[in-house]
Amino acid sequence: MLTEKNNTGIYVERAIRQPGFDMNYDHFHTYCELFYLKTGSCIYKVNGKEFPMNEGDIYIAAPGENHRTFYNGPEPCERTVIYCDLPILGQEYIDSHENIMGKLATSGKALVIKRGRDYIDRIIDDMLVENNVPDDYSVENMILMFKQILLWIERCGIFIYESVDKENGFDEDIEKIMRIVAERYSQPLTLEAVAAEVSLSPTYLSRKFKKVTGKTFIDYVNFIRLRQAIQRLLTTDDSITEIALACGFNSSNYFKDCFKKNYGVSPRTYRSQSLNHSFFDE
Repeated sequence: MLTEKNNTGIYVERAIRQPGFDMNYDHFHTYCELFYLKTGSCIYKVNGKEFPMNEGDIYIAAPGENHRTFYNGPEPCERTVIYCDLPILGQEYIDSHENIMGKLATSGKALVIKRGRDYIDRIIDDMLVENNVPDDYSVENMILMFKQILLWIERCGIFIYESVDKENGFDEDIEKIMRIVAERYSQPLTLEAVAAEVSLSPTYLSRKFKKVTGKTFIDYVNFIRLRQAIQRLLTTDDSITEIALACGFNSSNYFKDCFKKNYGVSPRTYRSQSLNHSFFDE
């Protein structure tokens, strides 16, 4: 953790936790904690609520939030924790990354697709080297790497609290479906096929999904596909049709209709206005 002896503002540690390990007490920090479970399963408890964690999951505990972990799975778990005093990120970064800072200020679980986890694994390995064998440049490098991790979570992560009704809370079946959509949004996805995969009837799943998320299944699938489409619009030169098909829409016209319904402008206009820095100023 961040201590007077190691008061750099950022710290990372990796540990193997054996089945049955229990922190046995709630605690909180004045800094942010990013908990990444590379292998195994455990429970991350925040303010009295339990969040089951599986391989590849991330939990961000905001400053001041009571939390603890315990490991009830059948196998040892590898977990990495990054502690960060948020002002160390720099005021310019904080001012220009409102979405990311909002997530660091709100405790929540993130599901990250495999492509993102692969990058995060490599960055964490490099952070551990800088942390454990430091030199005059290590703190600055660790800050840059932590920012990279945050960008990959923003790019490839789904924060559960963004889509789940807080009153209904965690639901294991719905989280399984969110994970399926996150990993396979570019492929054809039907309610019937996904319901069969999680051993539920389509009718029951449809009602349950709407109750927990406030969205129909297809609206949620399109929500995830549109998020990915926006990234491609802003970071590639791909055509609108190429982006539509790559993100799982079966036609560019359907993609355009969904996009305009959600964002009020066409994909082409969104791209043009955003790249000219005018879209967010309106």
